[in-house]
Amino acid sequence: MRHHIAAAVLICGWIASQVWAEATGEAMHTDAREPYAVETFGVFQKMMLEGEFNPKVTMESALAKHPTTGVGAVADARGEITIHDGTLVISYGKPGEQPPPNQEKAALLAIGAAKNWQSIRVDRNVSPEEVEAFIAETAKAHGVDPDKSFPFEIRGNVAPYATDVNASPTNGPHGMGLPMAITVQKKGPKITGDVAALYVSPDLVGVATHGGERTHAHWVSPDGRSTAHLDSWGIGAGSTLRLPKP
Repeated sequence: MRHHIAAAVLICGWIASQVWAEATGEAMHTDAREPYAVETFGVFQKMMLEGEFNPKVTMESALAKHPTTGVGAVADARGEITIHDGTLVISYGKPGEQPPPNQEKAALLAIGAAKNWQSIRVDRNVSPEEVEAFIAETAKAHGVDPDKSFPFEIRGNVAPYATDVNASPTNGPHGMGLPMAITVQKKGPKITGDVAALYVSPDLVGVATHGGERTHAHWVSPDGRSTAHLDSWGIGAGSTLRLPKP
């Protein structure tokens, strides 16, 4: 039943994003109701359902907006993009010559900014199934409205985890149940590092995130030199959740 509901949400969200894209020229989507400058370039579900990995924005243009947090995918399905504490991190699925980081182009990029952060200790393990509810409840308890979009971070342990890094297009059909791209995948019970992420309003579900999901999260290595998209992730006890300070 859960999969059928998720599929229905995905399709409805995709239809909405199609109408939105036609109306706006698919340039930028902004959640104007929130105070954290959240903007999305590209549409997540178009990547999933159509393999739409055309360039939407250069990193130079995105960084000029001074985001503290950003998550996205490199154009042509070549890698993953993260902005963590204002620093750009890009990982590629295949070795080879790449453009300078600020000249790289994104097929999808969601960005936001927090002027100041508040830190909350996570006292228990939070399973992947609980993460979104935990983020929403903790945000509400600390003055951040979960009906609006906001950036957040985790520092400590991601436990358990499943990551992927895009490597290349599939060059095949796309749609429900089919891979979005050829990826390099890893999974395990625990990985140390940070999480850079956005929790989005219902308006941006399917645009900045997978259909039916409120979060888009990336892992960043402890040395800040590599990153990956988090397909599934939990929070280890003793980690720190960082939320914007209202």
